[in-house]
Amino acid sequence: MSQSEFSEVIKASKARTWEVLFSQYGDIHLHNPGMIASNYLHNGTKGELNCVRHCQFNEKLCLDEKITEVDENNGFTVVVTKHNLPFIKSMSATYELSAIEGDAGAQMTKVKMTSNVEFSIGFMKYLMKGQLGKGLIQHLFGLKYYIETGKTVNSGNYAEVFKSYQG
Repeated sequence: MSQSEFSEVIKASKARTWEVLFSQYGDIHLHNPGMIASNYLHNGTKGELNCVRHCQFNEKLCLDEKITEVDENNGFTVVVTKHNLPFIKSMSATYELSAIEGDAGAQMTKVKMTSNVEFSIGFMKYLMKGQLGKGLIQHLFGLKYYIETGKTVNSGNYAEVFKSYQG
């Protein structure tokens, strides 16, 4: 099992960050530039314990993931239940939110994401860890950008937005 940890500080309240990250769980494609689409499965309409979303990375690669644990307004864990990603046996991630005070008392939230990946071939973790990590960094930056500006980020505009945004 390979574990990676990434974090991002967002200039928004913890409640607003929770709303986008958890309550709008099925719409991750709005702030994850690595996804072209996402949607709830099994008639889900909001993030909640045991809800499942489908994430489409491109025309071929996709996964379904389920919220398996929730610490209301503080964090949650997702587990991949189905996927067609090469060389990956299992995946999960835990998000943790913590309120921090910014300059002049501004509300800010630190989002920490811990990702766990088990590869079907052990040495693949050395070859794929960087690529997977890059995708998670893009996801957290996209979340920050979307919450702070209300604008979406995608694979077509990610490089320009990342380079120019000083949020």
